[in-house]
Amino acid sequence: MALPAQIPTLIAHNTKNLTRVDNVFISEAAMEDVVYCNARPEERPVKTDHFPVRTIIECQVPQVDQEPRRNFRGVEWKDFVTTLRAALADSGGAPGCVRTVDELKELYARVMNAIEEAISEHVPLVKQSRFQKLWWAPELLPMVQQKRRMQRRAYR
Repeated sequence: MALPAQIPTLIAHNTKNLTRVDNVFISEAAMEDVVYCNARPEERPVKTDHFPVRTIIECQVPQVDQEPRRNFRGVEWKDFVTTLRAALADSGGAPGCVRTVDELKELYARVMNAIEEAISEHVPLVKQSRFQKLWWAPELLPMVQQKRRMQRRAYR
């Protein structure tokens, strides 16, 4: 019980007796986080018999360090492709024929390095917000508007 014992939560209309009929239940694990729980008779609304109960719970949301993400929607793709081609050419050009596993691993490393170089040069970082809707894209706005129009029409 979060509300301490013997705290009145109701005033009887006829007798004006103070009684306790309301309880504030909370789990034992959450009880550790309760900072304050008490009835507030001075805040009782007009024409009511129950007192409001104010409960303050300290709850902190752990902050997770967010890794910086890249905004691939904001890329100027012509410049990106030009840089990628130049980086691939600088890394030894196109291979003739890959015959061994070691040659394949070397080619893979060169291609990945070229891609990472182009990404770091042309793909801007996203300034993230905790409240950001990661699934949202501006292309969805016309579809949302159309859905709302259809809902209004169906309601009529």
